[in-house]
Amino acid sequence: MRLILLTMALTLASPAFGGAWMRAEGTGFLSYSATVEQNSKIQNSLYVDYGARANLSLGIKINADMTTGRFRNGSGFVFAREPITADDRPFIIAYEVGIGTTFGQSSEPLLLTALGYGRGLKIGDHYGWLAVDGAVEWSLSAISYTAKLDTTLGLTLNERIKMMVQVFYSQTETESSTKFTPSLIWEPGNGEVSYQIGASIEDSEVALKFGLWKDF
Repeated sequence: MRLILLTMALTLASPAFGGAWMRAEGTGFLSYSATVEQNSKIQNSLYVDYGARANLSLGIKINADMTTGRFRNGSGFVFAREPITADDRPFIIAYEVGIGTTFGQSSEPLLLTALGYGRGLKIGDHYGWLAVDGAVEWSLSAISYTAKLDTTLGLTLNERIKMMVQVFYSQTETESSTKFTPSLIWEPGNGEVSYQIGASIEDSEVALKFGLWKDF
């Protein structure tokens, strides 16, 4: 029953990006999001992964800030993800390693290490998913780090609409931040492209978030 629940949840809820889930061999996924803040600053995020093998996903992730039409600061990684857990578990655990760099006002090499947990859920008559992802981005030149913990709870409301609540926590040696991001995902047509709209809340400041997901 646990395996049946997990399979149905992953099929119907389609957690889509990242986390511990592996991309099916020969298929890929792309997501782009823009968070528009009140000071006209836009936080851009691009994520792409591809199933190179059944137990190996490769991808890139880029985050960049933009103000008045110009890119300011950001970071980018290429990464590989492999599962740790066996196929008969009701949950998935996978690790991720990557290399990258910052760009903008400064450029320095980065190392990414991450661990993700995911499982399917059933709440009432609705299927969903839970993902908890921890990562550390290590600066190889400044001997510093940024630790991140992202938690996602998603739920399929019907065949076209999902709801998602995310909490993003980030910490460096000197500061920390927490963002709360509720959103809705709409899947028109054949479901190959989905659209996300939501809000990002940090320290009582509210920003609008728009996103696009595409399978390929």
